[in-house]
Amino acid sequence: MVNLKKLAATVTLGALLISGTTPGYAASLTDKQKKVQQQQQQNNSEQSKANASIQKREQAISKEQQEINKLDAELQDVINDVAQKKAEIRATQQKIAALQKQIKQYEAKMKAQEELMKERMATMQKNGGGSIDWAEFIFGSKDFGDLLTRMITAGTIQENDKQIFEEYQATKEKLAAAQAELKAERDALVKQKEELEQRQKTLNQKMKERAAKIKKLNAEKVKFESKLMSLQEMESTLKAQEKAIKAEMEAQRRAAEEAKRAAAAAAAAKKQQASNTGSSAASTPTASAAASVPASGGMFQRPANGRLSQGWGAASGANGYSFHNGLDIAAPVGTPINAAQTGTVTTAGWGGAYGNHVIITHVLNGQVWTTVYAHMSSVSVSAGQRVTQGQHIGGMGSTGNSTGSHLHFEIHRGGYSYSSSSAGSTVNPASFF
Repeated sequence: MVNLKKLAATVTLGALLISGTTPGYAASLTDKQKKVQQQQQQNNSEQSKANASIQKREQAISKEQQEINKLDAELQDVINDVAQKKAEIRATQQKIAALQKQIKQYEAKMKAQEELMKERMATMQKNGGGSIDWAEFIFGSKDFGDLLTRMITAGTIQENDKQIFEEYQATKEKLAAAQAELKAERDALVKQKEELEQRQKTLNQKMKERAAKIKKLNAEKVKFESKLMSLQEMESTLKAQEKAIKAEMEAQRRAAEEAKRAAAAAAAAKKQQASNTGSSAASTPTASAAASVPASGGMFQRPANGRLSQGWGAASGANGYSFHNGLDIAAPVGTPINAAQTGTVTTAGWGGAYGNHVIITHVLNGQVWTTVYAHMSSVSVSAGQRVTQGQHIGGMGSTGNSTGSHLHFEIHRGGYSYSSSSAGSTVNPASFF
């Protein structure tokens, strides 16, 4: 007879073995799985919080970066203005010095003319001036010039002496005009210095704000990029541009003289050939004359090939400027960059937000123009060098305040002058292409 208890125990054990675990172990495993799931959920939650915190911090850093960019752009405007006013003051001082020199020359000339006229008047009085009431002329006149005017009006000065006195009057008028201009320039200088003082105060205040902001960011270990070009760099650029304008005008003068000499030589050669071979041969232009005719590529040509990534005009302000002063042309690093027009290189090398850059001064039909080529990977020209339109000046890159390989290209009517909130002196380069 089968033992029912033993059979029941065997069946129960078999069932447990088939199920693979015991009730207690199964319960224990379920608890562990729950704990693991809870831990995973907690980790996921913490990770989400960490990601949100990182994202929030990144947004804060981005906002701080935008504030730095905005502050730097405002500072750059003031720095440009201060440097420009210093340049204006230097120009006014130079003009005043020139006027002072001119006034001394007029005064010396008048003194010599007065001595000559006194001699002529003494001769007149001695040789035939008995009928003239000299006392009335002399004591009734305010000054020597007034005496001459009275005598000319009264017809007491002879025709052959009249020219001497008229030249004196002309010198006197020129002296008076120069003195009036000198006074106006001195008044302008006083005003310019007052304006400079105010802008300098604004600059100092903004520099303090910037220093405090940077100190705070450094304390928080926030990495940021500065766009600021120093006042010294801006002044150096303006001085270099003044020098480049003079150099460009001198180069054009020499080129014009050379062309004139070449034309005269060609005309002489043509005349000689006509006398030797007859007028029919003279009608054919010489090879040298034909070769002397320059080719023109337009007022400005596109400086590089590539995709237009940003145009000239209003901007969002996210990068610290609310007006984009040039065109951005995107292409691979090393893409050739060429001079948009013939001119003299003002600056070439590294500089602040522009990174590697070139500034070229052009004088076209008496008008000064300035072109800027920024963020270059390489520069192949130097300051003071004269370049021709289409000449290679460097390679495209992403130096300075740049997020990708591109050329930032500006055209200024007149000298270089930057503004982050308006077109300033820039014009849309696309209108020339």
